[in-house]
Amino acid sequence: MIKQIVHQFLLVAQGFLIIMIAPLIIGWTKQVKCWFQQRSAPPLLQSYYAVYKLLIKEPVLSDNASWLFRAAPYIYFISLAAICFNLPFFMADTFSSQSMDLIVLVGLLALSRLLLALAAMDVGTAFGDLGARREMLVACLTEPVLLIVFYNVTLLTHSPYLSGSVLFFLHHTIFYPSLVFSLIALILVLIAETGRIPIDNPATHLELTMIHEAMILEYSGRYLALIEWGNAIKFILYLLLIASLFFPIGLSTQEKTHFLTLGLFATLLKLFLLGLFVVFIESINSKLRLFKVPDYLAGAFMLSVLGVLITQLLGASI
Repeated sequence: MIKQIVHQFLLVAQGFLIIMIAPLIIGWTKQVKCWFQQRSAPPLLQSYYAVYKLLIKEPVLSDNASWLFRAAPYIYFISLAAICFNLPFFMADTFSSQSMDLIVLVGLLALSRLLLALAAMDVGTAFGDLGARREMLVACLTEPVLLIVFYNVTLLTHSPYLSGSVLFFLHHTIFYPSLVFSLIALILVLIAETGRIPIDNPATHLELTMIHEAMILEYSGRYLALIEWGNAIKFILYLLLIASLFFPIGLSTQEKTHFLTLGLFATLLKLFLLGLFVVFIESINSKLRLFKVPDYLAGAFMLSVLGVLITQLLGASI
């Protein structure tokens, strides 16, 4: 009984840890990007300061804002936070391992995006409507890629659950050629979904080039704090998906202290390295024109399809 309570506590703590550490990873990527560009870097904890300052400010709302505009940031944050309890951090098992499969994960990501896009159009501003339309364009191109990548993983592991797939890869240290294509496709989706260069620029101040930022121009105070924190969670979610599915080494399968500590440090190291890689991609590329984005994501789609075809040709039991 006590062992089960400890196990459930660790799984819940794992989800909350992902939520709390998300702004730290954003701070790390901002620092590394400044170092690459030889600029003065903000403090590592600057993202926490920014969220705190927004939380204590009184929001200013448009007269045209409905209940949807007020509710969207909460639903956005809760949808992304719920996924955190289905992601391995220091343990391969997760709190919702048998209740949230990979399809539900994609659905929650789609729900969070849809609510934010509807809220952007709710107030009737030109830039909000423009950003929502662009966001939906990116979404309709990235969601099929995510589904196909997860389908390929399911073919290999015979499990629709993330924790089951992670445990399979931990116990079967075999090189799967099809996973290389799925990995590249997921990295391309990560860059598009989190608004990184070359798709979007999260630090831009030019409204006409914005995608995600254009949707939240009307938000302030605690509403904007929830959205910014949700954006940080979304970024770490994709990093953890890549780290746990393609590089699961180090995750603990036991509840002993030294295994849990090893899993924690291994995941933190992978997150920092993946963040460094994302910043490197941003630093060597320039922003694409909006009309070039479908070509970029079409490449991700083809790579994901190639991964499934190779799995089918070589057999799932390679």
